[in-house]
Amino acid sequence: MRFSVLLACFLSIYTNTLATWSIIIIDPVTKEIGIAGASCTYNCYGIGQIIPGKGAIIVQAMSNKDARRKGLNMIEAGASPEKIIAALLDPLFDPEKQQYAVVTLSHLATPATYTGAATHTSHGTLTAAGVSVQGNTLSSEEELKAILDAVIQGQQDSLRIDEILMRALEAGSTAGGDKRCGEQRATSAFLMVAKPTDKRKPYLVLQFFGQKRGGLNAVSLLRGKYARWKAKHQS
Repeated sequence: MRFSVLLACFLSIYTNTLATWSIIIIDPVTKEIGIAGASCTYNCYGIGQIIPGKGAIIVQAMSNKDARRKGLNMIEAGASPEKIIAALLDPLFDPEKQQYAVVTLSHLATPATYTGAATHTSHGTLTAAGVSVQGNTLSSEEELKAILDAVIQGQQDSLRIDEILMRALEAGSTAGGDKRCGEQRATSAFLMVAKPTDKRKPYLVLQFFGQKRGGLNAVSLLRGKYARWKAKHQS
């Protein structure tokens, strides 16, 4: 029992730490919403959340759970991404240490992002209709473009949103990943997708965390989990 409590506390600390590259995608046809991310930290799963049928938010860098909660409440209320980002610039959330991204179904053409001045260098965001990619502590300036290109190519090829997210994570890894991890690229990664009919909990949630520095790439390990999930659910 004591071990379980300690583990829960340990995980809660690490889900509010630095994060590197992440993606939000909304499929305009199926109305599915997906997010994914990877980092050279113990666990990056807690940086984002989806409200099925509404939208998604990422709060990374020094991820702030209060900012994330505020954003989720505003997504639920139907606010535009622009208004949500404006609200998250309140000094209460220490926004200059945060990196925000919001995409909503009702404002598909206008995702909104913000990268604080105090976030790690090699940072930035790129958006398209229904898509936002963002990162910090990146290995190269070309990384975000590689991620967005993978998303757009996947959409042009009519791939499922989960496959597009997985390929986008891999594109970020191939382009250099988290510079703190060197050739390993990432020690944690996650992917989740929600249908508009889901009741809060997304139907697909995959994650890999706790990989030791110098070990296998967490994005590659997540691909293995995804392949097993796909074989079971899409046969």
